[in-house]
Amino acid sequence: MIERLGRLVTIRSVSGEEKSIADAVSLELEKAGLRVHRQGHNLWAEVGDRPQPRLLLNSHLDTVPPGDGWSGDPWTLQVMGNQLVGLGANDAKGCVTALMEAFLSTGRRIESGEPLRGTVVLALTAEEEISGAGLNTIVERLAPLDAAIVGEPTALTPMIAQRGLLILHGETHGRSAHPANTPMQSADNAILTAAHQLTRLADFDWGATHPLLGRCHAHVTTIQGGVAQNVVPDRCEFCLDIRTTPVETHAELCARLRCHLDCDLHIHSDRLVPVQTDPQARIVQAVVRAVPDQSPAGSPAMSDMVFLDGIPSVKIGPGVSRRSHTPNEYILEQELLAGAAAYERIIREYFRAGPVPGRNDAPADANERCIP
Repeated sequence: MIERLGRLVTIRSVSGEEKSIADAVSLELEKAGLRVHRQGHNLWAEVGDRPQPRLLLNSHLDTVPPGDGWSGDPWTLQVMGNQLVGLGANDAKGCVTALMEAFLSTGRRIESGEPLRGTVVLALTAEEEISGAGLNTIVERLAPLDAAIVGEPTALTPMIAQRGLLILHGETHGRSAHPANTPMQSADNAILTAAHQLTRLADFDWGATHPLLGRCHAHVTTIQGGVAQNVVPDRCEFCLDIRTTPVETHAELCARLRCHLDCDLHIHSDRLVPVQTDPQARIVQAVVRAVPDQSPAGSPAMSDMVFLDGIPSVKIGPGVSRRSHTPNEYILEQELLAGAAAYERIIREYFRAGPVPGRNDAPADANERCIP
């Protein structure tokens, strides 16, 4: 697994540049005897002995660009004690490595005659870091799916809820004038109007507390206005980054904000909605049995879990979220090993529960089986 992680880290795969890493992973899966499907830089394969239930294993191949502060080449895996250092080692090539190990091991067990009683689908996808043409573009081709595991660095804590993202653009208006001829108290200054409205965010009711995610919260992330240092500004624009919870829909929250603020508010993006999975869902209970020392929790970070609407999902993986997107990003060797073992246990526990109610659980025809 360390060798595989080293190969993956070596391949530059900043979002939008995943072709080479997708080629390499496809080749490794094909050498294992698997049929690999491809759409763009997204790939998937499956192993199984029955068509249903179908469990998705997903993680992403892309990384963010490296920032300053690296002590070595970000695209060369460095072994520093038990730290495996490299761009994406933690987010999320460590998860990819562990998922591939569990997936291939499952295929070998099926080949040796051990029953699975279902199908595991491995989908390794692109552009997760920019919410681009990734899992969302192929999820319908993977259907039907009964449950999903999303590989992200969570220290093997099962995340069954995650925040959404609502981005609003605000705009206030004033009247252009010469500052020398316009006393401050009589000026219609768009920047001052925006400042007054934004201070009112402190008094806004951000809704009820979600049991796993807490309350919704927001930050003003950009603001700009004015055309020159000697002109009273007649327009000011700002951006609100709002991290939402399942307590309230994006439409409902936006409507309440429009009533609270005396300015124009426009929705820039509302597609990344908050998600949650029922704690009693079969996949959650399988994860709880597989990692009994961890309790289900909620994640403040976004992931491709958002594109699995209606599919019971758990985000879980080796590594620690706070290391992501940092110089000298790393995953520990023991975390990588523990992650692969946990994924294998999750697969066994999920299928051990038997068929999904209401599903046809008949054995697949020989020509339909996808096993190494």
